[in-house]
Amino acid sequence: MSRTLLITGTGTEVGKTFVTAELAYQLRSRGDEVLATKPVSSGCQADQQGRLWSPDGRVLIEACGLDPDDWDTHQRLCLERFEEPMSPHMAAARSGRILSLSLLKGYCEGLETEAGGFVVAEGVGGIMTPLTDSTTFLDWASELAWPVVLVAGTYLGTISHTLTALRCLHGAGIHLAGLVLDRSSEEPVPPEELRRTLQFFHPHVPMAIVPPEGEAMPDLVSTFGVETDA
Repeated sequence: MSRTLLITGTGTEVGKTFVTAELAYQLRSRGDEVLATKPVSSGCQADQQGRLWSPDGRVLIEACGLDPDDWDTHQRLCLERFEEPMSPHMAAARSGRILSLSLLKGYCEGLETEAGGFVVAEGVGGIMTPLTDSTTFLDWASELAWPVVLVAGTYLGTISHTLTALRCLHGAGIHLAGLVLDRSSEEPVPPEELRRTLQFFHPHVPMAIVPPEGEAMPDLVSTFGVETDA
């Protein structure tokens, strides 16, 4: 069983960081070591020294049990950081840089080699977000060949967005570890009904629903068949 997971979403602001951090917390609670990484971040914040910090990266670093304010750790687990809150290829162009798919692939594989446990990597944007002028997150996921967890919201329109993303992943031959429905601020349709509809089209995809605030999270590690040391 793979000890790596790549987290993507149907779009932005659907809960990728929350799910990635939750997976890290759950793995650590079982006694496993884990590195949670955000290889590409847009909308980063500059400090007084001009260093760019990824807000999502801070969350993931803390979920690993590491110091989110340690700059060396931040650089290690948040490789490419851009200030502009836009698609990575646009943000990179505005900063005079070019993203490299091979570099991102090699970076993740390097973390996998050095890690003593799991590596959980959060993507940027949605499944078809451009990383360079000619490649998307889907290309990166295909090249990396890690199992993917897809995160979707419970907003109006999510069924079409989620089924489209699932078809993209399936068409690229990517192994889908599971689907998480994270709760949106407005839920015109109850999440359980959304899950039943999605399961009709994809009956073999493990699915989990993020519960209302204050309720216990489902066991994502077991749901997605992740093999641990526990």
